[in-house]
Amino acid sequence: MKKVLLLNPPGKKLYIRDYFCSKVSQADYIHHPIDLVILSGILSQEFDITVIDSIACSLSAEETAHRIEKMRPNIIISLIGSVSLEEDTVFLADIKRRLPGITIVGIGDVFCENAEKFLKMNSFLDAILLDFTTDDIVRYLQGDIEKVRNMLFKDTEGHVHQAPAAHVPFFALPVPRHELFSEFNYRHPFVRTRRFATTIIDYGCPFKCSFCIMKMLGYKFRSVENVVLELKYIRSLGIKEILFDTQTFGANKRTAMELCHAIVGEKINIGWVCFSRVDVTSYELLDAMKKAGCHTIIFGVESGSDEILAKYHKGYRSRQILETIDYCHSIGIETVGTFILGLPDESRKTASQTLDLIKKIKLDYASFNVAVPRAGTELRTQALKLGFIKNDFVIMDQSGSTIALPTKFLSRDEVLSFRRKAVFSFYLRPSYIMNKLFKIRSYYDITRHFKHAYWLVKNTWFS
Repeated sequence: MKKVLLLNPPGKKLYIRDYFCSKVSQADYIHHPIDLVILSGILSQEFDITVIDSIACSLSAEETAHRIEKMRPNIIISLIGSVSLEEDTVFLADIKRRLPGITIVGIGDVFCENAEKFLKMNSFLDAILLDFTTDDIVRYLQGDIEKVRNMLFKDTEGHVHQAPAAHVPFFALPVPRHELFSEFNYRHPFVRTRRFATTIIDYGCPFKCSFCIMKMLGYKFRSVENVVLELKYIRSLGIKEILFDTQTFGANKRTAMELCHAIVGEKINIGWVCFSRVDVTSYELLDAMKKAGCHTIIFGVESGSDEILAKYHKGYRSRQILETIDYCHSIGIETVGTFILGLPDESRKTASQTLDLIKKIKLDYASFNVAVPRAGTELRTQALKLGFIKNDFVIMDQSGSTIALPTKFLSRDEVLSFRRKAVFSFYLRPSYIMNKLFKIRSYYDITRHFKHAYWLVKNTWFS
């Protein structure tokens, strides 16, 4: 049986590369790379699967290379991120040199634009996977090339072939091999136990935010029965916390409601965190989520300016943000707001409106990101048209370690200044600090809060 290595390669920083969205971790968190988790189930029926997560294990490039040489896999499926592109290509090229007969397949955000060009230019790479939820990778590795979709690959003469994407409205997954990831040091600021698992209930996103890469993936969802089967397996491993890495829990409201009812009816007994939007989480759905074990929701707030929300196609207004967050607060669901500062139309006025919202919103946590022109997005087209970037601009980090773009009205330094003001305004309020101290329930709570605070301050002011 051929050996397949699922690889999160090493890096000089704490890189998060999964789900076509790479960045530097803002607060020392690193969750399971969902691409590799899902692929572990798809591939394990036909191949011998091993996993190396060099980021979670803090392995150097040489330590990782040594482990790979010792394993001698036939195939490596590796994450490759825009944020770490130079490091990733150097490392994988070295692995190809050390193990010349190996097949290397890449997956990541860097391939969402000009994937064919990248594959032609990099001899270490044999193929690119564009959708980690299908069994196309199995057919490719078995040589059944005629049936492959959602991939680019080289033939024996080095010519690149692009298999067309195949979009379907729903999909089912073999149960992922979550146990293969249990030895790694994953941590997340919003899960409430040290051990947790990460999974998805759908793929892609049906919404049209112009700065987001997810709408390019299309949208499809799993059956409730298929998800419940996986949740029961996770519980059989003794894991009681789940991070649903789904982009918008509730995008398909019927499925979301059915899943919540099934979790309760099947007595799965889990606590969970998810991502959602303020315009899809009705009060009815929020009540069902709470009953099913949801304790934290991460909302894409983005901006306190209705002008910015409208220009970048968010589809809701600041009033809806406040109302939804207030309701979550009233029923005991903690909330996280993710913000984007420095979109091209950002001005002092709109950034100040975001700072004003930060001071009055009842969020429990917030993540302050900066605009990055990801491959294939409308934002990238706008940034190119305005002359803010050139076509070869690919290395970027939304966490704010670098500022990719100025705006029409603000310099890069001013965008950085507003981001730092946002962090200070939200996290360093005496009332916020006291509230967090009063909510501490365990030693694990103490350690996760203090680690979160340490890395947030370090990465905001000293990166």
